[in-house]
Amino acid sequence: MDRFFDADNPLMQFLSRAVDLAVLNLLTLLFSLPVVTAGASLSAMNYVLLRIRRGEETYIWKMFLKAFRENLRQGSLLGLVYLIFAAVAGADLLILRSVGSRRATGMMFFLTFLSLIVLVSAVYTFALQARFANTIRGTLLNAWKLLVGYPLRTVGILAVWILWAVILVLGNQGMVFLYVLYGLSVPGLLCTILYDPIFRKLEREAEG
Repeated sequence: MDRFFDADNPLMQFLSRAVDLAVLNLLTLLFSLPVVTAGASLSAMNYVLLRIRRGEETYIWKMFLKAFRENLRQGSLLGLVYLIFAAVAGADLLILRSVGSRRATGMMFFLTFLSLIVLVSAVYTFALQARFANTIRGTLLNAWKLLVGYPLRTVGILAVWILWAVILVLGNQGMVFLYVLYGLSVPGLLCTILYDPIFRKLEREAEG
């Protein structure tokens, strides 16, 4: 019985990580409620996820609050950039859907494709904001450089979010509960596996 509660027990490690990710997801959603602070909240989440990925985490909520305060201004402004794009793209899709012509359908496919690319750009953006000091313009530019410069990793990040979205959409009503607990933190952690090697390379170059 003592072995079951041993911290080194794989099951206990899994349960501990599940709790950490649930706490992190709840914090991210809570601090995104004002909407304008969503970017800062996502930056803080990525900061914690990267620490988890590297085995450097301590207290989840302390790390999150620290990163949220540090990214409040710039992270929020970056978030507004993507929120504005999402609002415009969403409105355009609704308008095009009501038109119903072949040309409108083609434009809807193009806008959807562009939105997916911007989604991956947002993943890179908030991860970069969480790890590297830069200007808003510099962070956005570097996000697009990573998007184009590492196509396989970009496709991987996109696949993670599409698959996760499909699971949540096609699931039953219990998926709402799953989203509240893990909707952002689980795919976010999977994405760190893809972009962390890039970040380590950038860190080595900065140190050299």
